[in-house]
Amino acid sequence: MNDFILTKEYKRFVEFCNTCKKEKYIGLCHGHAGVGKSMSAVYYANWHKVEAQLIAASAYDQGFHRYNPIIDMKPYNTIIYTPEVINSAKLIVNDIKQLIHHFSRLKERSIYGEFIPPEREVRLKKYVELLIIDEAERLQSKSLEQIRDIYDRQNYEYDGLNQIAVIFIGMPGIEKRLIRFPQLYSRIGFTHTFNPLSSEEISFIIEQHLKTLGIAFKENNFMDHEATAAVARITNGNFRLINRLLKQAIRIIEVNQLSFISKEVINSARECLVIGNS
Repeated sequence: MNDFILTKEYKRFVEFCNTCKKEKYIGLCHGHAGVGKSMSAVYYANWHKVEAQLIAASAYDQGFHRYNPIIDMKPYNTIIYTPEVINSAKLIVNDIKQLIHHFSRLKERSIYGEFIPPEREVRLKKYVELLIIDEAERLQSKSLEQIRDIYDRQNYEYDGLNQIAVIFIGMPGIEKRLIRFPQLYSRIGFTHTFNPLSSEEISFIIEQHLKTLGIAFKENNFMDHEATAAVARITNGNFRLINRLLKQAIRIIEVNQLSFISKEVINSARECLVIGNS
């Protein structure tokens, strides 16, 4: 995630997540495949670092609860859960509760080290503030109701100590599906549409990719402008397709020892890729 590009859409996503977390609401984020929803969530939660520690702790030979995380987990308060393609309500609940518990224990160790105080009400206060559920369209009706129940119990049974916000991330149309669950839908406080990238953002991404080759990207250069237009036309601003296309274009530039990018390079890269409707 070191080369993750902070686009305008990502900043809007951050504002959305922070608002849900502050108000303890259920939020709904939807957008077409490849626009950057999942990557934005991972970057926002630093999940690439946190998940690595959860995996390492699970494999630790002295037991999960004795593992000391190698990163400072004090600033982190968001977890991401992606349900399996084939799932059940019971499995979903067990997975989420286990994820919350494991994350809390690791953060606990990061805060207190070996000297963990016995007062649970102090130790478990607001360790998880936001639960992001990716690929939410995989959830069946009972699973959705179970998640709503987890949200209610976390927010109403612990005198405010464990208040948690929930965000569902899914494809367009998921908002219409959730309408059929009035108890859940009535708790949704914010929605966010993740839009494709603008032409200015595409130019910025192309510039960042070309820097790896030492090639300068200039807006007033007609060939560079043509390349940007070609990328926008082929990808429709889809973040995932842009990255795939530009990586292929960079390969073509390197193989042919070119010192520029052009519409022809982009079109050649397009011919090497399988690109469906985004």
